[in-house]
Amino acid sequence: MIFSIRLLLIHIFFQKTTNRMSTIMKTIYTKIKHRSESMPIKPHSTDSIPNQNLNKDITIQLVQPESSPDTDYVISRAFYPIFTIAIIAFDLFLLMLIYIVQQGTTITSDTWIKMGAKYVPCMKPLYSQTEQDVYNTQLKTQCELFFLPYQFFRFITPMFLHGSITHLISNLVYQALVEALLEGRYSMKILCLCYLLFGFSGNLMSALYNPKTISFGASGAVYGLVLFCIVDHIFRIFTIDDCHEKKRQFLMTFLVIPYFIMTIYSDVDCSDHTDHAAHIGGSIIGVLLAICLCKTPEFIVNRVPHGRIGVQSIALSLIFIYFVITLLIFYYLIPVNLK
Repeated sequence: MIFSIRLLLIHIFFQKTTNRMSTIMKTIYTKIKHRSESMPIKPHSTDSIPNQNLNKDITIQLVQPESSPDTDYVISRAFYPIFTIAIIAFDLFLLMLIYIVQQGTTITSDTWIKMGAKYVPCMKPLYSQTEQDVYNTQLKTQCELFFLPYQFFRFITPMFLHGSITHLISNLVYQALVEALLEGRYSMKILCLCYLLFGFSGNLMSALYNPKTISFGASGAVYGLVLFCIVDHIFRIFTIDDCHEKKRQFLMTFLVIPYFIMTIYSDVDCSDHTDHAAHIGGSIIGVLLAICLCKTPEFIVNRVPHGRIGVQSIALSLIFIYFVITLLIFYYLIPVNLK
């Protein structure tokens, strides 16, 4: 009997406790519901973000600023002067190789010819059959038999040869300066092609003007680079809107002009054999290639039919005509004799 009463009391206690807990839970639920209705919680979604901020975030992350002549110059891509370093290293290597072949620093004409200097009798047949019979044996010894007598490579190889450390340094100083200014703006392939064309044109003009001399050196190619750099910076003065950048281009132009003027009136490499014909040849192609590759000012483009394409077409046509005429003159109109 007592046990039954106890069970009944426990049942009543748990029933009251359960009812009370249920009442409390309903009250809490009602309060939460009421609060959620009065102050709604915003879900984390893109709809709750203002359109202006959303567009701003997307713009910053995905959209790059439009390019312009100013930003193309001011914000330049990071680069390493690979072409400049490669040319300097190759020129130094060949100078050391020449000293090893010569076994000294006083280099003879035979060594220069064997190393690939410009020597017209190795580049085209002699004028008369009598001279060919007399000098062919000597030329075969001097020039080697590689493509003799049409050693076309001698238009290229002399630009990598130098007579002394002084000669090498005088060319490399401005060559490195100009190439460093241009290599951040043009690709290595374009600079390499331009450099070869500058040197080719310089040696071709030297062969036309001095067919009996042995010549070597990179001055023709360096002159082409200097003129290319001058034209490039002058054009940029007219294509840049920012006054500070205009002043910078103007000052950078005068970094290379002194070499151009100095080498016209003085022997900067102290060799006593300045080849001005090579300078002229390199300068001609330097100007024409600059007109073709650099951004041309609007006052020039507007006066040429077809605009920018017309300017490039004219420059390329002049380059083609120049090389055709000079090569025809070299091979057919200028006789070569050793007397």
